[in-house]
Amino acid sequence: MLLAPRYLPRLTALVRLFTRHGLRDLARQQGLHALAPDEFEGTEEAGDYRERAAALRRELVALGPAYVKLGQLMSTRPDLLPEPYIEELAELQDDVAPIPFSDVREVIESELGTRLSKLFECVDEEPLGSASLGQVHAATLRDGRAVVIKVQRPGIRASLADDMDFFREAARFLEAHTGAGQRLDLAGIVRQLEQALIEELDYRIEARNAQSLRLTLAEFPHLIVPRVIEAYSTASVLTTERVLGVKVRELPQVTRLEHDFGRLAEELARAYLKQIAIAGHFHADPHPGNIFVVLPGRPNPRTPAEHAARDRRDARRREATPLMRLEGDARDAAAAPAEPDEPKLALIDFGMTAHLSDAMRERVVQLLLDLSENRGSEVAETLVDLGDARAGFDRSAFERDIASLVARNHDRAVGEMQAGRVLFELLGAAYEHGIKLPGELTLLAKTLFNLDGVTRALDPEFVPADAINSYLVQIATKRAREEMAPARLFRLASQTTALMSALPHRLDRITERLADNDFTLRIDSPEMPVLLRSLQKIANRILAGLVLAGLLIASAMLLPYQEVLGLTGFVLAAGFGFYLVITILFKDRESRM
Repeated sequence: MLLAPRYLPRLTALVRLFTRHGLRDLARQQGLHALAPDEFEGTEEAGDYRERAAALRRELVALGPAYVKLGQLMSTRPDLLPEPYIEELAELQDDVAPIPFSDVREVIESELGTRLSKLFECVDEEPLGSASLGQVHAATLRDGRAVVIKVQRPGIRASLADDMDFFREAARFLEAHTGAGQRLDLAGIVRQLEQALIEELDYRIEARNAQSLRLTLAEFPHLIVPRVIEAYSTASVLTTERVLGVKVRELPQVTRLEHDFGRLAEELARAYLKQIAIAGHFHADPHPGNIFVVLPGRPNPRTPAEHAARDRRDARRREATPLMRLEGDARDAAAAPAEPDEPKLALIDFGMTAHLSDAMRERVVQLLLDLSENRGSEVAETLVDLGDARAGFDRSAFERDIASLVARNHDRAVGEMQAGRVLFELLGAAYEHGIKLPGELTLLAKTLFNLDGVTRALDPEFVPADAINSYLVQIATKRAREEMAPARLFRLASQTTALMSALPHRLDRITERLADNDFTLRIDSPEMPVLLRSLQKIANRILAGLVLAGLLIASAMLLPYQEVLGLTGFVLAAGFGFYLVITILFKDRESRM
């Protein structure tokens, strides 16, 4: 596999990007030194890895959205990067020059089908934020509601398509020619990157995510998820209620003295545990820039509980769209509203979410419980069950290392225990021992890592392990009660009765077949057709070799008596032998490729 000439300079520049920022030895170990040999002369310079990681983060932002998303994806791969880079890239956010308001106006009017002045009472021309994929503006609807409009940058899809073409071709090239490509699933990483970009470029997906999480978090009265204004939203324009709050790391000290933010940290942790352990759909980007503290007395979006408390209708109105039905379900599921003088937390930006299957969710719950209760051997067993161990995996050594790691972190001081960091260390140990874990688990580690930072910014004394343990024990207890519910016990008894009724007849049929020598055993192996084709290829080559040997012997015997016929036989044998060798070489090379 050869790289297109137009992409070769970009691949070399990508390698240089990492070698310039303290990852020269890592790139050399992965077999990338041949792509930029000048960058590998001499030894790695000593320096502050934290500062180099920050410089790498800034340069990725400058390169554009595809590289920003690549950096965010790499922050979930402890098998690829050292810890300082993982931590720095986990907070990777882009902040680029704004696009002209005339372009914003054109996109909104094109997407929504009418003039801006008919849609909104006013739109602030100065953006609230400008990223590489889109730009956000404050606005006011005709009914007076404060909203924000996220508008996709014009031409961004074509730019990203070119970057993704380069990443795909570079991944195929590296897999064929470098040590990194042979060891890592680079094509899988690129596919994951492409899927993340596809979801972030379609604002309808973000709208569904927001409304789904608004329903999931309806039982938490202090958490706000802004409603999506569906009539003003499309694939390239997203309009939501506006949050007027303070970033968690910018809370004034006097405000901390007036309110109990430890309660908010507890509720936020429980909300994320519910997303992970019950819903199986969680907000995967809870960094401090996406979570705001909403103080009492300021106009802000209402929670489903507050909407339900103000609703005086006797019957629920019939909803016309799926998003409206989700809102109705959220109001039905809402708990009692918070007191008016209590602060709240608002979550925004739901472009990055993750889904867990039922089986994965059960394993994750068990993993977090074992981790919080210092059960290292059970943690190791769960990781083995979740992952795919390569040949030569030493299970005993892995269990010893995991047990030691869990115990070491469990014995830390209260202020040092961080669930997200511990999970990253577990993933790194698993990769070192040769266990390939699902991508959802690395996203979970990134989520908990960011959540650690937010909860500690709210309350420095907050202990994530205690919240995990208490809430997950409640979940386990609730599931146990559900398993013992009368309806479930009746269903189980019915199934058992049916089995016991049919069992004598089935045993009788089995014994009859054994007595009649009519009992057969069938084994299905997915590799059997491949093995048979390989054996057939070997047999064909042996037969061809025997025919060639016979032709040579016969020609040699004829040569003293029939010189022309003998020479003809030698020529035919040479041609046949040459054809056979060439065919074998090309077929084997094609199989290896």
